[in-house]
Formats: sequence, structure tokens, C-alpha cells
Amino acid sequence: MKKILTMLSVLTVAAPLAATVQACDLGRFGGMKVPKPNYDKDGADNVEAETDQFSMKQNQQKNRLVIDQALTTDYSKPSTRNFGLNIESKIQITGPSNPKSTLAGKDIFSQNVSEETKFTPYADAGIVEDTAEYMMKQKGVGGSHRGEAEAQLGEKNIDYSIKGYAKHAGNDYKGVKLGFMQNASDTGELMPMWNATPAQVGTTIDSNGILAETGKGAEYADWFNERIDGWLNEENAKEKDVTISFGPFANSFWHVAWQNNRTPEQLAESIQKIGERYKTQKFEFYFAAPYLSARDGDYFDSQILLASALKILMERDKHFDFTLALVVSTKDGVAAVGDANAMNIGDEASALYSFTKYLGMNFRLNLVPYLTISDYNIAKPETDWELPAITKAIETTNATWRSIQTRLNGSETVNEQNTYKRMGVTPWIGRRAEAATYSFTPQDALKLRQFAKDKKLGNISMFYISRDVPSLFESNGGTVDSLADQNALDQNIRSGAGYKQYTYADVLSGKTTNVDDISEKTTLTDIKAIGGIDYHETLNSINFTPDEGDWDWTIPGESTPNPGGGAGNNGDGAITNPSLPDKIPTGFGKSLFTSWADANPNRTNKISKQANANSNVYFSPYLDAGLYSGNDIKSINDKSGLDHLTLAFVQQANANNDTMELSIAGTSRGGEAYTWWEDSQLWGQMLKPLAESGNFKNIKTAYGGAITGGFVDKNPWDFAQTRTNNDAEAVAMLEKGLVDFQQDLVNLAKRKGATNVTMPKAIDFDIEGHAQDRDDANRVLAKTLAKMKKADSSWDFSVTLPVLPTGLTSTGYKVMDIFVKEYQAAGLSINDLPVVNLMLMDYGDPIYQTAMANGKTNFDLAYDAIVNTRDNLATSIFNNYGQKVTGDNALLNKIGATPMIGVNDTVYGVFTLEDAKELYNFGHEVGLAYLSMWSMNDDRGNDFYTGKPGNKSLLSHGLAYLNEYDFAKALYGKWDAGVTNPKDSVSQ
Repeated sequence: MKKILTMLSVLTVAAPLAATVQACDLGRFGGMKVPKPNYDKDGADNVEAETDQFSMKQNQQKNRLVIDQALTTDYSKPSTRNFGLNIESKIQITGPSNPKSTLAGKDIFSQNVSEETKFTPYADAGIVEDTAEYMMKQKGVGGSHRGEAEAQLGEKNIDYSIKGYAKHAGNDYKGVKLGFMQNASDTGELMPMWNATPAQVGTTIDSNGILAETGKGAEYADWFNERIDGWLNEENAKEKDVTISFGPFANSFWHVAWQNNRTPEQLAESIQKIGERYKTQKFEFYFAAPYLSARDGDYFDSQILLASALKILMERDKHFDFTLALVVSTKDGVAAVGDANAMNIGDEASALYSFTKYLGMNFRLNLVPYLTISDYNIAKPETDWELPAITKAIETTNATWRSIQTRLNGSETVNEQNTYKRMGVTPWIGRRAEAATYSFTPQDALKLRQFAKDKKLGNISMFYISRDVPSLFESNGGTVDSLADQNALDQNIRSGAGYKQYTYADVLSGKTTNVDDISEKTTLTDIKAIGGIDYHETLNSINFTPDEGDWDWTIPGESTPNPGGGAGNNGDGAITNPSLPDKIPTGFGKSLFTSWADANPNRTNKISKQANANSNVYFSPYLDAGLYSGNDIKSINDKSGLDHLTLAFVQQANANNDTMELSIAGTSRGGEAYTWWEDSQLWGQMLKPLAESGNFKNIKTAYGGAITGGFVDKNPWDFAQTRTNNDAEAVAMLEKGLVDFQQDLVNLAKRKGATNVTMPKAIDFDIEGHAQDRDDANRVLAKTLAKMKKADSSWDFSVTLPVLPTGLTSTGYKVMDIFVKEYQAAGLSINDLPVVNLMLMDYGDPIYQTAMANGKTNFDLAYDAIVNTRDNLATSIFNNYGQKVTGDNALLNKIGATPMIGVNDTVYGVFTLEDAKELYNFGHEVGLAYLSMWSMNDDRGNDFYTGKPGNKSLLSHGLAYLNEYDFAKALYGKWDAGVTNPKDSVSQ
């Protein structure tokens, strides 16, 4: 929904917050009558100048449209080659329901592939550089002791870094994959940092992250950059041969970009700048859970945001070299494709689907075999089960990828052999610490190398170069599923196998071609003889002279856990920041409240007495139907009794610029994504429970709102007005579109076997921002609704508008007045007027701060907004109908109330459960038209995924002390103990 802010100067709240005692449990409205309309008051003239502030949701909806446009825009053309271009200058909307990428049938990547299988091992920037650094960390001493550590270790100081490997490889060095570029862990802003390290140390923070000039950035950014610059200055470690690997776990850079409403061009620019910083155009994007998910809209949307950004870069400069890295857990490789539907091919394949849709086959695919210990993989200790599973996974995935390309883009373009050239494989060398039944030997490495050469794979790698060292396998005595390595060395610097350093690298690179004489050392003495160390012996042999600098330094950066789904740890080889906060800030000005008292500073009592229900007042919450989470209507119905629902938001399909095609979130109907969404989400999650409970007729369809992202012609009334010759034609087009969409809902239900379903007759029109100034289009909408209402009085229309405590804004009043005028002109009565639904939200922090200082609650502001809007409506009716409306609760049956639950976008606005209970009591006492809320998706205080207290998000309202669906229960009227007496507080 679109929200507004008034242009008020920032106020300093100097007075203490006054406390008001709610003595009556019912609130203030037991038998209370609302003041009558004041006809001496000009209903339009009661607000300050205003400006629109796009909320996170609005910008994300706009970005979905831009992402769709990126698919069919050719960025290789001169007019699209500058990042600063206005979005509208590059829009190319095409007619087909399944538009194809401008890269779909092209092969511009062949120049990046060769006949040679190149070996580029992984290195993690956060892993300790050598044994000296590791021992310093274990002893808790500062960097000033490095000389002591090196002297005492002597030849036992193992170099784990890129620099050490490049020196060893010499002319055989072909490059390295350097991981892992993520987003800073202590900020929600987009800020590139290695290994998700914090951007802030003490009071120092630099918004550029690792892009800051070395020596001028935040402490951690400088630390990483100085280290990496030192590695890449080695004679053989050239910067151009470095592939920067993004991902794979927490704080994914592309997902944070999506959360920060970055457009494809903005994300492309960020990636390009990272490449310029390290002088490379080679990037890998490593996907692991949860970022793989095709079923969570947020993660899937971030996948296509990334894919569209890479398309822009590749079309502008074909020298970019992109790799998608995917974990495979079985011999089946990436999940097989049953059809071209992204949502049906499984999480493993969803990122491959997204990349192929946008890039065609103009990228590399790296498979990371993190094989499960299972009968399906025929996993047994001391057997050669690993290699067959890996090679089979590669072969199967080759076919899968080509199948996705054919189904999405209409032709194979790249044959089997050339597909292999785009593929790579990254085995986990040695034994996996937590699953030691997996044992990848040098003999396996040689066979995999030969397989790669035979298939002409473009790349072979391994995890990690720091692990390619000898270490003693210390078995826990477990069986197939429980066998593990108990060696005390951090697993990022141990292989669990007794082979000398760089044995695996030499075999996989082709430097070693005969492994007949290579055998594993299995005693500690033999391990030490080939350069390995014993943790306890080495630790006890190192002694440092304490000084004041000890523990004052930290190596920032956790190394990344083991790839895939295994139970890897961050490890002692990764030295982390000990001062990183483990709790989220709470309270006003923040997005999380863990205490009832903190969220309700002007209350002392919890409202426990419920007003008698008014049968004319119903509760119909908004559901963001474009999200893939928080939409389990059956569960919501079971817990709250919900029997009405408002589906938000319907708009003109993004890909159709010629004929009216209405769909939720503007997704082209008939495409693979829409088909899956319609079957599994729209029907399965949302409509089916209502049909089965006999409430299908209570579905309300909502148009407009944030979904249009500022593109007002995505509102169907604007679309109709701008594509017809006169109002009559526009009204006819719009009426047909609205009725057809309602009938489509019925048709869907009947196709799914539902019986006794009738067409829902309730439609809401959310008119916000610039759309309020489109007088001609809004007049077309008003004429259409008046025509439909006159022909069939059962239509139930509402117009949703921004509001302030003083009433409608001047533009909002203008929109309402257009509807009153057209209804009067059509001969309709005052009772026939559409409901004016008020967005009781986001008034602006100064208004909230002033209200708190004056002892007011958020309900007080809602009450003021409702009563003052009633006055606005009375004024418009008097001006157009010439009638004064009288009565104690006059016109309140023409007012709907929709708060944003919990923390608002303007964070000092916090609509609490007490506010909701008061709104319920007031609404039923005075007979409001209906109650609603934004939104059903986020009716929980805890994070949707972790179940722990978390900031306000699309799936959480930020009041962690509440139970799931408490707001729905309160506004529906199902007040259980959790609603009447919510918890006082919860801990994080």
C-alpha cells in the first residue's frame, strides 16, 4: 500500500511522555457517540504539503517490473549502455505471455571457453594465512608476536594462502576462486564485505565496505584488502586470474540488494565496481540454502534480480565471465526437469532456471558435490562410491541444463559437448570431518581429472587450497552414518587424509599424472614427516611474551562453513570479531519491540473487555498475494476464524502493453510462473480454504496500491483511459476487465472441483501517490463503478486512500469527490456510494512523536483520522447532493479502517494489539463499514524463518511479544487469552 509523509519540520520531543490510564477495559467507546459532522469545516483544506515516500514493498514491486523489462531489453545497444539512464528509456514491453531474453538464442560466451580443463582451487579470504597466525589466535596474542611464532615454528609453519600455492604451482598456476564476497553482517544496507564481516568497529564505519581505498576504509575492509592485495602481488598470482566468489550462506549480496530495492542496473553497477577494485571480470555466484528456494518469493525474486543484473553486464561487455555454483547431493545432480515451470523443478534447479532464462547458456555452471551419506548414493566406508556419484551427477546435469534451455528459449543453442565446456566440478578433498564415510583420495582426483578431460569440462576446482595439507584421520569409531574425524585442528586447514601438501592440487591440475606411488600416511609420526602438524604438540611448543597489545587485534572474518548441507562449522581457523552484538536494538526508532510496555508508552492497562459484535461490520485483511509466504489461509482460518480476505494487488500484466490483461502482481497469465502460482499459491493456499469453508463469495479483489511501483498505467483504469478514444470506450473496456477477472476466480475454483461457488462482488481500488493526480483516469473508474452499481446493486466497491489524523489529504479529498460527483450524476443514492477505506498508517515520525509527547496512542490518531474523514465525506456529499447528513454516527458506515499492524514504515508509528482491540470495539460500536489490516502475511512478531524475535519485515510486524495471528484474532473478534492478556515481554 502506498503511504504518505507530511512535510513537517523535525520536532524535538522535550516533554516527558504523559501516561494516560485506560480505566475502562472496553476502551473509550462503550456507548459513546461520535461528534456530528461539522459543515463549517472545509474537508479538503486540512493538511500540510505532502510528498510521497516509497516504502520497501513499493520499490520491490517496481523493481519486479524493471526486472521483467531487463529480460527483453538489449543492453548491447548504445542507447542502453550507461548506468545512469532513466528506466523508462529502456522499456521494451512485448506482447507474448512468455517473453524471451535477448540473449536466449545467442552464444556470446564461446570466447571464454577453451579446450583446456583449467584448475582453479578455492581459497577463503577469512581462513588463517599460516600456522603462525593460527597459533597466535589459539594463544590469544596480538599481531606483534608474529616474529616469535614464525621463529619457534621454523619449517613447521605451513602457508595456507593463495600466495603459497601460486609459488608452488609456478607456471602451472591458472588462477584461484576467492571467497566469499557477501554483505556486511551488521547493517541492512547494501555493503560488500568479505565473509559477511561487520562494517563497523567501535565508531568507525564506511559505507563503501571493501570498495573503500585501502587504508581509508573501515578496519575490517582495510584488513581484507591489504591481505588480498599482498596475495595477488605474488609473481604468479595475477589479479586477472582471480574469480571472486559470492555467497553462499548468510548475508548473500544479491539478496540484500533485493531487500534494499536495488534495480538490475544498480546491482550490475555494484558488481562491476567490485570487479574494478580487484581488477577482474570473473565472478562466481554460489547458491546454497535458503537462497536456492523457488518456493519463497523473496529468494526467487532475488535470484532473478541477480540474473538480470548479470545480463546487463554481459551484453555491455562480453568479456565478463560468470559462473553459477550449485550444490549437488546425489548422483542425480541438479534436480531433473519435468516441465519448464521453475517452481516444479526443485530448489536445486531454481537458480539454474533463473540464470538460463536471462542469460541463455552464456555462463558457466560449477557443480559442488556435497554428497549425502545414503544408500541411494551407495555410500559405504572403504569403497569407491564417491567418484561414480560425482561423474553421474555431472552427466545428468548436462542434460538437465540443455533441457531447461530448450524449454525456456526454444532451442538448444549449445550442444552437449559445448555444454560440458561451460561446466566445472569442485570436489571436497580428503575426508569430510563430520561425515568421514566420504573420502576423496588422490586416486579419485586422478580419475576425475581424466573424466573432466574426456568430457572437455572447462574447469575443475576443490575445497579448499588451505585444506590440501596432511593431517591425521582420528576416527570416532562410528559406522556409515556416524563416522567422523576427531582431529583437533580446524577443519578448514586439515584434509583428514595423510598426503603431503598440494598432493590434491597437483593431481587435479594435471601436474601429477601418476599416483601409483602415492599412499596415505596413517600414523602421527609419518604425518609429521611429510609436513603435517599435531595440534596439541604444536600449541604447547609455542610460547609468547605477553604485552599490552594482546587481544587488541582481531582477524575479521569467519571462514565460510563447509559447502552444501553438511554440518560444517566456522572453525578456529576463522578468527572472528569478539565484540559483534548478538541482539537486535529494540524500542522506538527501531523495528523490533520485545516488551509490551515499550510498545505502549501511553498505556497502563491491557484492554480485556470486548464489545458486542455488530453483524454489519466484517473483517477483511489484505493478503499480499504476490508473496510466497505468510499466505496459509487454512492455518489462519483455523486459528482466527477468518472468513473474508482481500487479495492484493491486481494490475495490468507487465508484458502486455496493448490489450487489457489483469493479473496479480502483473505476472503474465499463462506463463510457467503464473501457472504454478495460480495452482499452488492462489488456489492451494488462498482460495481453496475459503471455498471449502463456504466463504468464497467473501473474497475482495484489490487493485492499485504499491504494486504499480509508480507506473500508473498499470492501474487498469489508467490503462483503459489512455488506450481508448473517449470515456465511454474506456468504461466499457474497464468494466469488462473487472468482471472477467472476478469470473476467472470462479472458473479457477470450478476447474479445481469446487462446487456452489458464486462470483465475489467486492472490489477495492487503492489509489495512491501520483495515481491520485490522474483526474481523467480516476473519473473513468468512478463512471465505471457507478454504471456497474446502478445495473447491479450487489457490487460492493471501496476506494482506499491515504489519510492523516486531520483527515484526507487535499489530493485524497479530490479523488473521493470525483466518485461522489459521478455517483450523483448517475442517479445513485448516498447509500450507494463506495466505502472510503482509510490507510491508518505512516503519518510521519514528527506526527507520531508529537502524539506520544501529548499522551496519545496510535488508536487516538486512527480515531481522529476516521472522524475527520467522515467530515470530509459529509462536505463532499453536501457539495454534490445538496444534502446535510445527520445522525450520531452519520456516514461511518461508509468508512473502512485499515491500519498497518506493528511497526510502520515510519518507525515511530507502532500500531499495537491494544490499538487493534480499541479499533475493533469502536468499529462495532459505531458501525464502520469494515475493518482490515496490512497485512495478513506479517501477522507474527517473530521472524518467519527462524521463529526468533526479528525486525519488522514483509513477514513480521516487529512486536515479538505477540503470538502469531493475534492481530487477526483481535480485529475479527476472536479474543483468546493471548489477545486479552499478551505477554509482558520476551527475550531475544
